[in-house]
Amino acid sequence: MKANVGRETIYLYLVQVSNIILPLVLVPYLAHVLGVEFFGKLSYAQAISYIAIFFVDFGFNFSAARNIGIDTNNTKNISRIYSNVQVIKSLIFIVVILLGVVFVLFSNQSIIDKKLTILGVISASSSILMPAWLFQGLGRNSNVAFLNFASRLLSLLLIVLFVNDQDDLIIAAICQLFSPVLAGVGMQIIILKNKIVDFATSYISFEDIKILTRDSFHNFSASFLTLGFTYFNPIIIKVFLGDSVLGVYSFADKLANVLRQLYIPLVQANFSRVCSLFHEQQYSTLKKLFIRIAYVFLGISLFAYISNYFLGEVVINLFFSESESVSALLRVMIFTQFIIAISMILVNLIVIPAGQSFYLKKVYLFAVIFYFSIIYPMIKWGGVYGVAISISLVELLIVCLFYKFIKKKKILIQ
Repeated sequence: MKANVGRETIYLYLVQVSNIILPLVLVPYLAHVLGVEFFGKLSYAQAISYIAIFFVDFGFNFSAARNIGIDTNNTKNISRIYSNVQVIKSLIFIVVILLGVVFVLFSNQSIIDKKLTILGVISASSSILMPAWLFQGLGRNSNVAFLNFASRLLSLLLIVLFVNDQDDLIIAAICQLFSPVLAGVGMQIIILKNKIVDFATSYISFEDIKILTRDSFHNFSASFLTLGFTYFNPIIIKVFLGDSVLGVYSFADKLANVLRQLYIPLVQANFSRVCSLFHEQQYSTLKKLFIRIAYVFLGISLFAYISNYFLGEVVINLFFSESESVSALLRVMIFTQFIIAISMILVNLIVIPAGQSFYLKKVYLFAVIFYFSIIYPMIKWGGVYGVAISISLVELLIVCLFYKFIKKKKILIQ
């Protein structure tokens, strides 16, 4: 059932290039028609969506994908894992919905912010409908990528047609937040039609649910500690600096995240192969592979930094009034994205496939303590730039700690 790694990588990059171009069109358009403040509100809704999806994912994107990647030919075992994971995710989604409703009822948010919060929470259903972890384990990420691209393209078209000013903020939020939900519905149709995996109640058991939840909890609890310096950043900026500053930060952040879209396919396409190589103890092959991936990430990052340094302000000024601020933020964020790319190699392609997920919590606990010890002084010192620099420092600490752990445990030494 496992696809060819080279072919998967090419397919993923072809689709990913399209997924990069679409945001480069969409983000300037939304910032222009909504204005800085309302663009910041839209970014708040996306942050709520990311947080809700994080809880529903519950770390299965790594643990369940790893279990499937070890033996992709055992269709019965794959169906058993899929059925139980989907049940667990559905139960978590119900809890997330209830918590979201309680928060909205008892918070003092504005009416529009309450609507955006509810939309963000409901959009987490995409985590159930789109089982990206299943296809990552099978080494068939292109299936997910093509559907995501189609839904994003449709979202772009709908936004251009129906979002013309600030009054259309809710329409913009629906189009953006629910495009993954639409892709998930399409994926469920494909799964049923092609019988990729069977969801059956006969596979569901309390024992399997307990084992899968326990295995995934290491990843979830570790990643939970990262919420403070990842998805909660827009909320922190909204509270301390306001929607307008959040709009500037989000514009720069979405441009910087284009880099991550270039990093992700290479990691995803190699995940299943790396799991097998670890299982076969092919450590020399793994080390050569990781070095090649790191050089690719370095080349991408250098090109982005140089391009922004010489052309960033001029190009951004064509679409956004705060071009100087955005370009300055990008200089920090591009460096941060490269650090995150190295972290992807260390975590997604070494620590997790090697079965050392337990250490994630320790590293992220140090990181979140460090983050909260510096974030308030950094905001007071540098405003939004202080936030961006804080994230860079935290990510650098994470890379250093993981590198030290890998060396100490001799994970890549036969």
